[in-house]
Amino acid sequence: MVVNKMHVTADSEIGKTRNSNEDYIGYFKNKQGALIAILADGVGGNVGGDVAASMTVDFIGESFQNYHISSINETKLWLSNIIKQANENILSYGKTNEKFSKMATTVVIAIFFGNQYLLTHLGDSRCYLYRNNTLQQLTEDHSYVNYLIDKGKIKSSDDVDANMRNVIVKGLGVSEDADVDISNNALLPDDVVMICSDGLTKMVDDTNIENVLQKNISDDSKVNALMDLANENGGKDNISVLIINNRLGSDHL
Repeated sequence: MVVNKMHVTADSEIGKTRNSNEDYIGYFKNKQGALIAILADGVGGNVGGDVAASMTVDFIGESFQNYHISSINETKLWLSNIIKQANENILSYGKTNEKFSKMATTVVIAIFFGNQYLLTHLGDSRCYLYRNNTLQQLTEDHSYVNYLIDKGKIKSSDDVDANMRNVIVKGLGVSEDADVDISNNALLPDDVVMICSDGLTKMVDDTNIENVLQKNISDDSKVNALMDLANENGGKDNISVLIINNRLGSDHL
């Protein structure tokens, strides 16, 4: 049996400039006690971003509740397939509802079981690991800006027109290609895994995120402090944060 005792704290808010919240977050457990944490950020400016995000989280989360983990490799295959199904659901919905024909979303998914977790993502929402008072970014943004930086065509996001800074090159509903890379990561006592939307990371740099996580305050207070910082710095997008804390420990698979 998988017994997981992770402590999850999560919240989402609209920010200071958007008219609606297109972020959607959720966490679910299966009958073995394994945990899945999911964040989806509906693509800004596209009608139905909130629909794509909620469809993604609810579909994957509810599917996981009925999924039985038998091995790491089999779980990786399940995760890859369920993401492809979620992508097909969004594309199919858009084909039958013209209003939502361009809806899309980012997604970050982490599955915790035993002393490990699987991690995958599409888009520019992020996952971080906070270990031994140090913050490490685990995901790489699938954004147009990052693509240009990787190609050596620009040095920073400042070199790109502001209208292009939120463009993602991978996501659910973006294309029929929903192939993902899935990493298998060790989970140590007192590890903190943080999943967030770009409404946080574009307003608060990694140093200030790390400073908040280092504080001797509750996880609820840390989530609130991070969202407050994002709003203080402009709150230009929806802000969502999930903190998954291994301070309670977990048993081996």
